[in-house]
Amino acid sequence: MCIPLLFAGAALLASSGLAHAQIPASRACAPEGALPADVRRIEPDGTIMLKEGPTLRLANIVWPDHLEPNLRAKLAKGLVESLQEQRVSWKAVAPPDRWGAIPAFIFVQEPHSPSAAALPPFWLQAGMVEAGLVPAWPEITGGCWDELVTHEAVAIDQRRGHWAPRLQARRLAGIEADPSRQAGRRMAVIWTVSEVRRWREIFFLNIRNAARGGPALSASAATISALTRRGLPPESLVNRRVVVRFIVAREGLSRSRLESADHLTVLEKAGAASQR
Repeated sequence: MCIPLLFAGAALLASSGLAHAQIPASRACAPEGALPADVRRIEPDGTIMLKEGPTLRLANIVWPDHLEPNLRAKLAKGLVESLQEQRVSWKAVAPPDRWGAIPAFIFVQEPHSPSAAALPPFWLQAGMVEAGLVPAWPEITGGCWDELVTHEAVAIDQRRGHWAPRLQARRLAGIEADPSRQAGRRMAVIWTVSEVRRWREIFFLNIRNAARGGPALSASAATISALTRRGLPPESLVNRRVVVRFIVAREGLSRSRLESADHLTVLEKAGAASQR
């Protein structure tokens, strides 16, 4: 875990325009109109407690869950320390969840930096995802989701944090070893599609090098239609590296389900990574 990496790259994100490139002021992931916040603490589960105001939750990311207690505690501690003496603001992007926390986008600006006046606040979720601290999750979709996926592609290309191959393998091994204990977890993994088969109104995306009973994503006809409208018909997915975001089923990887077109992101063709 490298929280300084997040803020070391903040100036670069802002000055290069990566964090705010062509984002209209009305967009939820633009800082204009955000409400000021004074962060008191961040709970291990990612809940943001303000000194005054509602309880917040970082939208569109997967916060480490209870099966990774050390990681979630370290992320919470490092993030709250990094936010001290920063100008923090937030925007609600959805109604409060069942625990009363408001899903929000957070924006941060360094007030004492000589160039602070020239640099706009940066979108915290974009910085965290690009640093590989957390994966993105399509909770709020649309233009801001596309922007977040662009930042995540940098972390994937550099194999940062969550996207390190060993960590990926460890998480998948944990699911296969005890799927019922892992049930309900939000996962984001990189797989290669070996074939796409149709059975009635369901499509199955088989994963390359999977052992019997391993990953075989199921997708509804509606999801496949949505992918096709985006220029990704089923046959085009074969031999492609994809980021799959799914909720672990009690039966494990053999029952993985693609909930929507936004839960799958296509990377470069298989084999391209080995050429870098």
